[in-house]
Amino acid sequence: MRDGDRGNRVVTLEDLRIDGRLPAIKPEGLVLRREHGDEEDTQRESGPPPYGYIKIIGEPDPNWSPTPITKRGPNLSWSFIGPRPMASEYWSGEGNAGGHIADIAPHPTDPNICYIAADTGGIWRTVDGGANWAPLTDTLSIMNHGAVALDPQNPSIVYAGTGSYNAGTSGDGLFRSTDAGATWNRIGTTSQVGSQITDIVVHPTISSTIHLTGSSGYRRSTDNGATWSLRLGSACTSLAVHPTTPNTLYVGRNGQGVYRSTDGGTTLTKLAGGLPASGFSAVYVGLAKSNPNVLYTVFVNGGGILGLYRSADGGTTWTQKAATPNFPNPQGNWNCYLAVSPTNENTVFAGGVDPRYATSGIIRTTDGGDTWTEISDGPSQVHPDHHCMAFGPVGVIWEGNDGGIYKSTNNGDNWTNLNATLGAAQIYNLVQHPTLTNRALGGTQDNGTPERTSSSFSWSQLQVGDGGFSVIDPSTSTNRRYTTYVYLAITRWTGSSAKGISGPWGSDPVNFIAPLVGDPNTANNLLGGTNRVWRTTNATATTPAWAAISTTSNAAGGTINAIAVAKGASNTIYSGSSTGKVYVTTDAANWADRSAGLPSGQISDLVISPTNPAVAYVTFYNTTGARVLRTDNAGVSWTNVTGTLPSGVRANALAVDWDYDLTKPSLYIGAGAGMYFSLDGGAAWTKSNATLPNVNVADLFIDPVARVLVAGTYGRGAWRAGLIDPCPADFNADGSVDDFDYFDFLNALNSVSPAADFNGDTSVDDFDYFDFLNAFNTPC
Repeated sequence: MRDGDRGNRVVTLEDLRIDGRLPAIKPEGLVLRREHGDEEDTQRESGPPPYGYIKIIGEPDPNWSPTPITKRGPNLSWSFIGPRPMASEYWSGEGNAGGHIADIAPHPTDPNICYIAADTGGIWRTVDGGANWAPLTDTLSIMNHGAVALDPQNPSIVYAGTGSYNAGTSGDGLFRSTDAGATWNRIGTTSQVGSQITDIVVHPTISSTIHLTGSSGYRRSTDNGATWSLRLGSACTSLAVHPTTPNTLYVGRNGQGVYRSTDGGTTLTKLAGGLPASGFSAVYVGLAKSNPNVLYTVFVNGGGILGLYRSADGGTTWTQKAATPNFPNPQGNWNCYLAVSPTNENTVFAGGVDPRYATSGIIRTTDGGDTWTEISDGPSQVHPDHHCMAFGPVGVIWEGNDGGIYKSTNNGDNWTNLNATLGAAQIYNLVQHPTLTNRALGGTQDNGTPERTSSSFSWSQLQVGDGGFSVIDPSTSTNRRYTTYVYLAITRWTGSSAKGISGPWGSDPVNFIAPLVGDPNTANNLLGGTNRVWRTTNATATTPAWAAISTTSNAAGGTINAIAVAKGASNTIYSGSSTGKVYVTTDAANWADRSAGLPSGQISDLVISPTNPAVAYVTFYNTTGARVLRTDNAGVSWTNVTGTLPSGVRANALAVDWDYDLTKPSLYIGAGAGMYFSLDGGAAWTKSNATLPNVNVADLFIDPVARVLVAGTYGRGAWRAGLIDPCPADFNADGSVDDFDYFDFLNALNSVSPAADFNGDTSVDDFDYFDFLNAFNTPC
């Protein structure tokens, strides 16, 4: 279909998919047509994030230690503020959502104990059947996970495989806990086991033998993880080990097929006997524990399947089950699983997308694949995008998807939502009301935009689908908010009423999660970024008028990643692009290229001084070299203030505390594993302590009224911490450091007051005294 006489092609989200995935940038000349009549309803078309999307990949802490190191001196004390859960979630039947679950490991004998791997939110455990979940890996080097497994001989031994192959996120090897998740050690680096782990199986009787698949192939350790050998190269999605003859195992090798070993993984042979030889990507294999000669495998072809096959002779011959629905269509490279009942060789489950707008959600066969029944759509509704299933004792089935974790005790006929206490929201962007500290919006992956309206951990969903950037009208007399869906589809909300107000940028190339910002000077102005900057000056009108206020030169062949408007000067605007270009205008019409002196790479954030529009900071998604830079002349020149920020740390987001020193303000950086701060304008950087999980920090916001820093994370929801006073020895906050501060601190210390926790390590002790004394004797 063509868009009038302009020559643009009108497409749907499905048309944009490549092998089932949406692109990071919608191409130029393609106008996105929504599938439903009103704007609100169109935002119910969910899609996975682009593979390896820069906002989600994260990176490990380059200086990680199994025992968190608390650096002496001032630090931040973080508190979780939600969402837990994301309530009234549309696709969960107006129930709770907790976040994307990548893998599940039930306890082999206790039906109440289960471990889950949140995609970017770490390992969690329940000991009461899913009523309550507790995070176990907040201090690991990274919280991206693809697999979790237990030692069947000793289920207190837990294995956590990092990095997601389906999402393209970074990993940091294989970790093990021998005390049910209380402490962890890395037993396999990325060079030993790969950067993305898809499956882990521990030998059923010999705990020192560990099998593992991932982005780099199938690997095995026979010495408890001390050494690893690569037995089959290239990406492998799945593996299955014979329960009683564990020298027999099967590996699903992407693009190649199913391989079998009869000597414990030393040698492997590719199986044929009716299986396809080409035309597929991922390969999933499942084994019937009740009859290990029965195997099932599914071959994924782009967004769907090439076929599902059954073997009754241990993999020698296979029969295609032609009646199998194309269950993961159109997202087979994002969500697909195969799970064989441990008690019945003919009962198999397969996970796909959702029957309400795709082919299937969860389907079940009880006759070996000849017929299938959809079981995700009632009487209780299960969230779409299904990633994993595991079987616990006494008939308990656990299921994980983009919305969280569910359980069935009757073979999938009914499902119980277990997300009330799971806080693993994947937030792309977070915004808080500038004066009402309990009002916030967080745009999330596949769980829409939940809204915080009180001090409760529970946030109710406002917009459904995928959420992005949001803007809250700063007026306290209105309940007007703006939310975005993918590719800059904008909805204006007044109370619970919604109206689509997207501009005429349909054919522009635009980011999957594209910037939308407000003007700090007037609630009438909104600015959005495609491959140029757009602005409306009547955002509250029935139909706002949008105008492009820049050319495509601002994006320099890419797209706009960041926009900032100067306080006190609405026409002074900075834009930053995916091609590393900064442009500046002082009249909202004529732009100057201010990229000289900047590094190459994607710009992640821009912050302008509230008192001088010529002063600004820019950050880059780079992990080495200059990543944080300052200008004092509106970009004519830039000064590198990356300072001691460690190599390997990506500057995802930036917040600047200007209150004490405009020349050397305090800087806060959101990284792929936690956050870093500088109290001297960027010369020296310190990593935030363990009160904040080592999660991908996607966005930062400073509440100037309460003087708190708010972080939106991609995997562990939102967090808040009091800003660090750059003159911390001013204990009584009277504006001067003197003997009164010293004696006030001593009184707090002697009474073990929480106020005396000077270094923010959550304990009051001698370290606080010495750190205070050091600050007291240091001029500021």
